[in-house]
Amino acid sequence: MVDDELKNRTRWAINYVCQSDKLTNESLSDLLKINTSNISQYRAKRIRPSAEFMKVFCNRFDFSEAWFLSGQGEPFRGARKKYEEICGPPEHGAVCETMDSYNTTTQKINIEEAIGKTYKILNAGTSLSIVLYMNIQQFAIALEGSQALQLCQEQIFDLQKQLNELKQQVNHLNTSPVIARKQRDE
Repeated sequence: MVDDELKNRTRWAINYVCQSDKLTNESLSDLLKINTSNISQYRAKRIRPSAEFMKVFCNRFDFSEAWFLSGQGEPFRGARKKYEEICGPPEHGAVCETMDSYNTTTQKINIEEAIGKTYKILNAGTSLSIVLYMNIQQFAIALEGSQALQLCQEQIFDLQKQLNELKQQVNHLNTSPVIARKQRDE
């Protein structure tokens, strides 16, 4: 069941990207530097996608790795508005973490329980406490960078929208004198 859902998401993602970016299996395989036959196999749902494919695909097309692996959330920012059927329910208070065998088990982490255990480890004063503390610091830095990147992407999206609106206004203004001259000449 989990395997079929992963294959369905993979097929949907590839079809979406190919349709929106007007790509063929060959051009997509060139972009991702993978074998064209793998793309065909993924689209036909004959084989499960490799972890490497999912990572490269998500990075290249700005897809959510969490959605790809577990079906939680949206495939990409804003997808829920137009593609509700492919989006999973947003999970509040739980984090989905994929285990080494991503195709067989997804474990949900209880945030409160994790915080309690983290507190005990940090309070123990052992070498593991220091290691955990350092890891928490590094994750916090990475999360802040990710949030800043997301904010920049949102601003770029807004600026692109404004730019498109301005282009339409310029086109309208450029055609208005031509129309006025034609009407005057008639």
